[in-house]
Amino acid sequence: MARETGEGTQAFAAALRTLRERAGLTQEELAGRAGLTAYAVSALERGTRTHPYPHTVRSLADALDLAPDARAALIAAVPSRRRAAADSAPGAPGAPGGPGREPEMVTSATSPATAATQGVRRHASTPTLHGRAVHLATPPGAPRRPGPPVAPAPAAAAGPARPSATRAADDAGLAVPATPLFGRDDDIAAVTALVRAGSARLVTLTGPGGVGKTRLAAAVSDEVAADGVRDVRHVALASLTDAAAVVPAIGRAVGATGADGPAAFTLLVEHLRDVPMLLVLDNAEHLLSAAADVVRLVGSCPDVTVLVTSRSPLRVRGEQEYPVAPLALPPTDAGTPDALAAAPAGALVLARARAVSPAASFDVDDVRALACLCERLAGLPLAIELATARLRFLSPRALLDRLDDATSASGARDLPPRQRTMRATLDWSYGLLSAPEQTLFRALAVCRAGATIDVVERIAELSGVLERGAVLAGLEGLVEQSLVVVRTGPDGAHRYDMLAPVAQYARALLVDPEAERLFRAHIAAYLELAERAATGLERAEQVLWLARTEADEANLLVAIDRALDLGESETAGRITWAMWLYWWLRGQYSVGRRRAEDCLCTDLSPGLLGRAHLTAATMAYAAGDVAAGTEHWTQASQVGEQLHDRGLECTGRAGRGLARLTVGDLESAETELRRALDLGYGLAQDGIWITSLVHVWLGTVQLLHGDPHGAAAEMERGLALARGRGDLLTTYVALFNLAQARVAAGDPAGARTHLREGVELAARNHDVSALAYLLDGLAGLGPAPQGPDRVAVLLGAAQALRETVGTGAYAYLRPDGERRAAAEQAARAALGADAFDDALDAGRALSVPEAVTFALQA
Repeated sequence: MARETGEGTQAFAAALRTLRERAGLTQEELAGRAGLTAYAVSALERGTRTHPYPHTVRSLADALDLAPDARAALIAAVPSRRRAAADSAPGAPGAPGGPGREPEMVTSATSPATAATQGVRRHASTPTLHGRAVHLATPPGAPRRPGPPVAPAPAAAAGPARPSATRAADDAGLAVPATPLFGRDDDIAAVTALVRAGSARLVTLTGPGGVGKTRLAAAVSDEVAADGVRDVRHVALASLTDAAAVVPAIGRAVGATGADGPAAFTLLVEHLRDVPMLLVLDNAEHLLSAAADVVRLVGSCPDVTVLVTSRSPLRVRGEQEYPVAPLALPPTDAGTPDALAAAPAGALVLARARAVSPAASFDVDDVRALACLCERLAGLPLAIELATARLRFLSPRALLDRLDDATSASGARDLPPRQRTMRATLDWSYGLLSAPEQTLFRALAVCRAGATIDVVERIAELSGVLERGAVLAGLEGLVEQSLVVVRTGPDGAHRYDMLAPVAQYARALLVDPEAERLFRAHIAAYLELAERAATGLERAEQVLWLARTEADEANLLVAIDRALDLGESETAGRITWAMWLYWWLRGQYSVGRRRAEDCLCTDLSPGLLGRAHLTAATMAYAAGDVAAGTEHWTQASQVGEQLHDRGLECTGRAGRGLARLTVGDLESAETELRRALDLGYGLAQDGIWITSLVHVWLGTVQLLHGDPHGAAAEMERGLALARGRGDLLTTYVALFNLAQARVAAGDPAGARTHLREGVELAARNHDVSALAYLLDGLAGLGPAPQGPDRVAVLLGAAQALRETVGTGAYAYLRPDGERRAAAEQAARAALGADAFDDALDAGRALSVPEAVTFALQA
């Protein structure tokens, strides 16, 4: 089979080469017509790129203007991706570890379960350089770019209940409880068939809250991932408040780091155009105005299928709605546990009853009470989960009796019956809480995507609705009653959150004056957190505070918006100012710019007005709008002069100097930066952060003036200040620029040392944009002792990272383009065109951690 696949690869390569030559085109000309790169066409013709995606083949056929029969022959020559995945499965003939083939290398392979926690089923490919394997050791927990799909090991045969997916729900984006899935085999098969067939590429799972749409979507994605044909990515939308944030959220989920800003949709399409993918968008009902973007994405990316969960259909053309019904009910006269478990709703209620009360035995009356409970709850899985939590201390009959009371007393008549039943269950669960637990339940409703216990305690304290010391006991009670779930955030801290239907119910309970007190307390608590994070982001705790801010990003954005709505413009401005560096490091420039410009439209105090201009300037500049950035920096520096606020004036002038440096006005840049440096030193400790950056930028000016020794001395001053504060960002910015000065001064060994350290630090900060520059810098130094193929691998890795970022950030990192080109030309001459392209392709295939590991190898 492996031989057949290889023959298929060569057949396609030969066919493409023949058709191109008949058309009288060079590889570069064909690539230009097809929207590909020349090295991609070269790799396809040499057979080193073995399984082109259908869209790529269609683009080539269009570029060659093939007749229908020639077009069909070219498409038919493409080797089967499904067969290749089967051939590479463990134990297959010709596969690593299988009969007839020696393993090429030993790697730290990622298991399907581990890959699932990264949000996609895939394997770490083994790049090769003209016959040699590139040996890599991937650091655990580091981010990855999408890699080629592979069929995971066969799953065990499914029984009556499907075990919960092995993915880590928070990492993958879907909040899937760790309980068996009952009664969904037919739904899973039907939806999976829709996705596999390709006839419906926008499928929406609809149904009431708590019916199990997310669980079904997760199970379908597991089935699709097991095919080994598509990557699978999940995007949780529940915490988003703005439909405009959907496209950037998708971009981050699929690894299109630069998909934020005016060109977000274009960047996302370019990232996904040739990638077979199932994209799962969970909880879309409050963002229906984003449906148009979803439809455009499906239309622009022919290999992408979107699976949406929503309480209502998107109501767009091409949508295939799949209503998710409640679980089938057991007969109310079921007399044995086996009879009860024969129906999915009965099996679920019995499993939950045994889970909360393992020692209990159920007689006929108990079984019939549980069957009636299923009927009362209309077979809604979430309602059953919530109700059966009380079986810890109530008998099934007592539980049913209390449920009857709650059901008869609640539910608006204009709601659908299933929603009235869900409301009844939640009303009942809420009514059984103590008064402090009820208060805490309402207080949690003001949070988005949950909160840590310290923040919940602070909200309770600031609002005055609950004693701080009562929070821990209250959370324990809410978790026990299944109204609150505990999950681990990106920072590793426990967060107390609600499933979406429960959160919606809790928010409906908020009424003034308590609601306003809680909203203001939430704003104040997150102002405190934001300002602590702002300090931490400039110091040695930068990585920790990046993770903490990411975990609470939804709360911080909601706090800004609520503060503006409640007339607390000063608070909104303070949070926005505190968030600017996080937005910068995470590439969320449009998010930050919009918040800053919203604040600028309010009545801010002069000092905060200047800082809002600084935030808007930084976000505009980072997104490539240098003119707007310059204008905002000018406004900020003028306000600083008027107020005699040296910190504000210093940062504004430094920004103006950076903008002048970016456009090549070195004289003006130096003037502004020298003035900023004087102001910065006058600020003592408060000025170290900006002063360290200004030293680096001044060094860059001197380097461009042709003074590498003066540049190095200036940059070393900035580096020393950055190291003293533990500031990773400024440290690796300084190291990159210092490396350029070392090369210009004739010290390539010193440059290599600086660049490698920069790679390590940028990787710790997950700064992909800086990594692209640093890898390019290493490549530009020429071959290390390992040989010229190393240059090509580094160039390929840097190229892929730049495509991922898709932005002009870090314009003050000034690589030497001529030196890079010379290194590339020398490596190509030493290796030969084919071997160089092989190495370039191998570099492009590296994940971020693999690229980092390769760059740090001696």
